[in-house]
Amino acid sequence: MRKIIFTVLIFASALIQVKAQSVFTTVPVVNGKVVFQQFIHIDQGLTADQRYALLYKWGKDNYAGNPLLSGIRFDDKAKSITVGSKIELLLPQDSNGVREKVIMNYRFDATITNAGCMLVVRDITYQNDQSPKSSLFPKTFTAEETITSTAISAVSGLDKEFKTNTQKSTLFYLNELYNNLSKIFNLDK
Repeated sequence: MRKIIFTVLIFASALIQVKAQSVFTTVPVVNGKVVFQQFIHIDQGLTADQRYALLYKWGKDNYAGNPLLSGIRFDDKAKSITVGSKIELLLPQDSNGVREKVIMNYRFDATITNAGCMLVVRDITYQNDQSPKSSLFPKTFTAEETITSTAISAVSGLDKEFKTNTQKSTLFYLNELYNNLSKIFNLDK
């Protein structure tokens, strides 16, 4: 009986932890643009310089030397980094059993504040050169015309599946980015 209770408690805590890590669940539109923003609380025992040192190291470790990196800028005075990069997203399987890949281009800023770190992801575009559906979509398309609820509800069939799957993969990746960045500030975990 103890093993069952212990297993249930472990499983429940894992579910709660997984749920807490999905901070991006919808696609926010600000002034007509898709902009994802999330604040990361940081232990107040760290000074602003210590926080920025962690952010700087994380930026170097995760992006310097990355062949998909477009650019990285460190601003020591503002205690921020700006990264332009790409990632290949593997979309969920569609109704025909096809798993497409798209390249997502994005830019993000991570800025140290008094209470934590502000993450802002913006300027998202996609490239889909390899798909048999590429005739349905331009080779480069914006997040605004692809992953917003308005864009998805405006189409049907395979177009809707493609946009929905692109949205799911984008949200998954951005949650991974958030979780990866959050971990550097949680020294006790």
